[in-house]
Amino acid sequence: MSFSPFARFRNFTVDNLKALMEVYPDQAEQLTWSEAGELIERVSSGYKKTSYQQACQFGLEDRGGGRFRIQSYLYTFNDNMLEKYMQFWIETYYAPNPYVNSDDEPMLIFCEIAKEILDSPDLKIDYNEFFNRRIGGKSEDILLNALKAYAVPLKYQKKDGIQFLYVEEQNVNYLRERISFIEKEFSIPQQNSREEFFERHTYSQFCKFHGIVNKTLDELNKDENNVNEKRLTGAENVLLYGVPGVGKSYKIANDYCADPRRIERVVFHQDYTYSDFVGQILPRVVDDKLRYVFTPGPFTKMLKKSWNDPGHHYYLIIEEINRGNAPAIFGEIFQLLDRKDSESYPQDVVGESAYGISNYDVANEVYGNSEHEVKIPSNMSILATMNTADQNVFTLDTAFQRRWKMEHIPNKFVFEEGAHALDTIQGSTVNWGTFATVVNDVIIDINQDTSSSEDKRLGAYFVKANELSQKVFAEKVLKYLWDDVFKMDKEAVFDSKFKSLEFVIETYEATEEDCLAAVLRSDLYAKMIKNMNEQSVNKNTNIE
Repeated sequence: MSFSPFARFRNFTVDNLKALMEVYPDQAEQLTWSEAGELIERVSSGYKKTSYQQACQFGLEDRGGGRFRIQSYLYTFNDNMLEKYMQFWIETYYAPNPYVNSDDEPMLIFCEIAKEILDSPDLKIDYNEFFNRRIGGKSEDILLNALKAYAVPLKYQKKDGIQFLYVEEQNVNYLRERISFIEKEFSIPQQNSREEFFERHTYSQFCKFHGIVNKTLDELNKDENNVNEKRLTGAENVLLYGVPGVGKSYKIANDYCADPRRIERVVFHQDYTYSDFVGQILPRVVDDKLRYVFTPGPFTKMLKKSWNDPGHHYYLIIEEINRGNAPAIFGEIFQLLDRKDSESYPQDVVGESAYGISNYDVANEVYGNSEHEVKIPSNMSILATMNTADQNVFTLDTAFQRRWKMEHIPNKFVFEEGAHALDTIQGSTVNWGTFATVVNDVIIDINQDTSSSEDKRLGAYFVKANELSQKVFAEKVLKYLWDDVFKMDKEAVFDSKFKSLEFVIETYEATEEDCLAAVLRSDLYAKMIKNMNEQSVNKNTNIE
């Protein structure tokens, strides 16, 4: 394949969509294509040669049968709704389409990318490799920018010069459902006509995509216009902490929100800065000209989403908050973490920032008014996770911590049918829960005098079921115990004959009998077997 997925090499953004909509005269739909085209050309020179092509691919206009039609419902949408249109557009977009010259078989680009991501072992793909292999031609940067900005729940990462698209594990099921839905409800038309392409983007199709049921356009916009009267409240700052692998991210997905459209996730690290978090001035091509514009970071993006959609709760999730210099990353945003509570404020404002700040760029991005006071709205929560066992981390000072609701996640192993704790470690008869419980007891016993003893323990989800294979388990769990937990007293767990990690791993992977018995202290392994036998007795007793 080698075709350009877009006929016009411009960025597909909400701003460009709005700019295109501005060229149409009020009477456009009462005119023929020829009449409308001439009228628009006089106002916007070059329209017929350039803008027209992009507008058609946006699903914005159609001139089939000599008629001139536009998606007039979009004129009633605010920026939040236009972003929903952009999501609808990019996730159902196929190429080659009637505006792209190619004899290649058309594909639903979002679905094809998503399927390759799901089929990959690490849930990510090299975007450029995909583009060159499946599409080719030009405009790979334009397509990537559209996918990065509007394709939910795809995420973008650039590492070592390679541009990756990926999906977080907790969003895998959601992505599978979206693929199935889009391929069924928005399949590529057999005739691939321009008229049919326009019909794919009508209000009824927009509603179908977003699950908007039985709402006229007037009703939908009335809801949007009256949202300030119904803003949800009760948002808070929550810091979840516990041992590595205890299930902090799992708790967020299950107890707070699993909808990727209402989540923005970021990971703090030593090189992460205020500019990364809040936003920064970066060069961008706008209307074919290089301009320096404010590019929002995850905090500002989530602030804008929650402000424009008061009927839903939104969540900014900060993973590993203490692995970056959190007070410096937050900067003046730190002031916004003080929330209005139910004891001192009316119920309808509980959860919003008690104090506001001035920030020209953020205010302009979120409110469209640079003078607007910036506050976190009452429907935007900030959830953070922290492993206190991590090395080389920053300390969170008292002033910062007191602005958070601290929630400890207990390290519980559930020995019930179907539970992860009962998954057997490959190459052994011992299950994961028994192994971890016995090892954790040793960790507590030998580290009683150290403040980090509990944090060195193996969390209930330190490894997943697919990581219990001999090789992965050795490299992830045994290495962690050897290099970190028991680095000063390796014989507390490992057989005294082992003098190097390499010898441990080689022995573990090569053993045909029970691989744990081959590397652990004999008394420790015997305790595991005893606990396994007790589990079996208890299970049989319960059955009887």
